[in-house]
Amino acid sequence: MTETPSTLESAPVRHRGIVRRFLYPLAVIAVIAGVIWWLEYRDGGAFRDDEYGPRDLHAGLVTDSLPVKAEVGALAPDFLLESVDGDETLLSDFRGNPVVLNFWATWCRPCRQEMPLLVDAAADHDASGLVVIGLNLQEGKALIEPFAEDYGIDFPLLVDRDGEVGDRYRLLGLPTTVFIDSDGTIQSIYAGPLEDEENDEQVQGAIGSTELEERIQLILPEATGGGY
Repeated sequence: MTETPSTLESAPVRHRGIVRRFLYPLAVIAVIAGVIWWLEYRDGGAFRDDEYGPRDLHAGLVTDSLPVKAEVGALAPDFLLESVDGDETLLSDFRGNPVVLNFWATWCRPCRQEMPLLVDAAADHDASGLVVIGLNLQEGKALIEPFAEDYGIDFPLLVDRDGEVGDRYRLLGLPTTVFIDSDGTIQSIYAGPLEDEENDEQVQGAIGSTELEERIQLILPEATGGGY
């Protein structure tokens, strides 16, 4: 069969049609996937949500006399989370140390107000083995790291990306601070919801320096117990 000029010209046309129909959509999909990957990496994509969250407390750390729940007099619920530095932290690894567990977020004004008090407390009681943990709720590294630098935070900052740990601790708002003694028992919880009209979120009033110190004294090794 002899190819006519029209036949020869139709081949490039069909080729261009195939490119438009198949290759262009694939290229668009690849670009979208790349953008999503970049956004996740930029905003803390190293966090693997399926590997982190609440954990059952190891049987060797559980006692028959105390339940495991987020309330005063109970054993603190365990969790595994990743820090902004990429370290994995299991709360129960600090058994033997008193722990101040502060739930916070960068948008929360009372959180910003009390953060310098927590920074000072961590430094003042370092010799007593006090561990201060800042547990951020559902924000990424791009927000947390500048905040930490501005406030001079050098204690662990963990991220609860999906809010499951916050749910386990039955948060009513932010900030909420849980004071855990060296035996893993919750001695007090600072919480008292106030409405933040600007963000339409439940927030607590910032804890005062005197009250913070009193609650820390309850969980230090020489303390005899008590509770709020």
